Amino acid sequence: MPYAGFCFLLEYPFMDKFKVQLYEESRSLRYGLDSRGRREFSLSRRSGVLERAFDGSWMSRALETGSREEAERALDWTPGPRPAGEPAGPAADGGEFLEAGAALSRRLQGLDLQEWSLLFRGAWTRRRIRNARRQDVGSSFRHAAVTVRCRARAQAQELEIGEGGVDGLKFNLDGLAGRVAEAVQAQRHRRRIAFDEPVPVVLQAGEGAILFHEILGHALEADYVRQGVSPFTPADIGRPIVSEAITITCRDERDPFFRGVAVDDEGEPPPGELLVESGVLRRFISDAAHQRLLRLPDRGHARLQDFSRVPQPRMFATYVQPGVTPQGEIIASTARGVFAREFGDGGVDLRSGRFFFRIRQPWLIEKGRLAAPLAPLTVSGAIADILGDIALVGDDFRYDRGTSYCRKNGQVLPVRVGQPTVKIGRLWARGDEDA
Repeated sequence: MPYAGFCFLLEYPFMDKFKVQLYEESRSLRYGLDSRGRREFSLSRRSGVLERAFDGSWMSRALETGSREEAERALDWTPGPRPAGEPAGPAADGGEFLEAGAALSRRLQGLDLQEWSLLFRGAWTRRRIRNARRQDVGSSFRHAAVTVRCRARAQAQELEIGEGGVDGLKFNLDGLAGRVAEAVQAQRHRRRIAFDEPVPVVLQAGEGAILFHEILGHALEADYVRQGVSPFTPADIGRPIVSEAITITCRDERDPFFRGVAVDDEGEPPPGELLVESGVLRRFISDAAHQRLLRLPDRGHARLQDFSRVPQPRMFATYVQPGVTPQGEIIASTARGVFAREFGDGGVDLRSGRFFFRIRQPWLIEKGRLAAPLAPLTVSGAIADILGDIALVGDDFRYDRGTSYCRKNGQVLPVRVGQPTVKIGRLWARGDEDA
């Protein structure tokens, strides 16, 4: 059986003895098809355990197991209840994906595309965790997503549009096909424009919060704070760190996305929901180790990709709370700038204090109205500048479409973001070379 062991010989003078055990079972399903008639289907199952202990230095042990009974023996557990939550996986035949693929492919065939492909992904995970207080707790998570990649006739650039969620294998196929059609139409009529100075950028409600996830959320992760690469320190709790128009929470009881995740991956319940309140820092995103090291008031944000990895401070969700300005007024207040619709990837370099983010579907704002679609842009700037340059916050809060992911130290995890329309005063916006 595969075995992975880790030993971190680091000194943690403020930590007590610490031991956490985790048992995980998961299933994943992938189904792909394309305009050439090719299809691919796979279903995988996996289970394993992770044991972490601290007694002057970290010792971690990961073991893939073939059964729940084998996992309990590996952890020296007496047989107990199954991990909390929903069934660990989909039906073996993945019939829901097959039906959705057939329905969506029929819609795409009517869009005059040169080529297209669909990728459906489903993941189901449930965990039983024995936390540092010897309490047995459980969590479960499921997520399904579909990605459409297509190329319109006489266009070189590939378009990518996706949708996801946690309500089983259900997708808004009409809405997704409509977004593809809009993207194709915009691509055919887009303009190329060079901005010779920073311009206002208006982030569409929903996915736009991924920008705040990158530039602010990561800076609040306690490991980066301890490493000294974050611009913030524990002394900043209770101090303004961003425009007073911004309030950010990390939990939302109305949102079903993480409804099965009652604890983090160290078995700790999440702390209060406020990260930033009217621009004032209220808490950091921390696991148990960094809570002790930095003497923070709480923890509950340890996450791992799977049992073979070690947990680290990670965001579950980033919600920018609504303001009072209608979206129409925000656009009308902008003489010349960019409206950001579909978002691509991005990144932040905390050491240099800079970030970048790609906008797959930008629109030109001229004289207070949406004037024309643009070729893809990359916006960038200094983190310190953008945090103080939030011009307007809308009243039209929306969640993202369920396809936000985050990579940190090689671990990729789904995250949730949401926000209203937000106007940033000045950002550099440059055209992508491959646009």
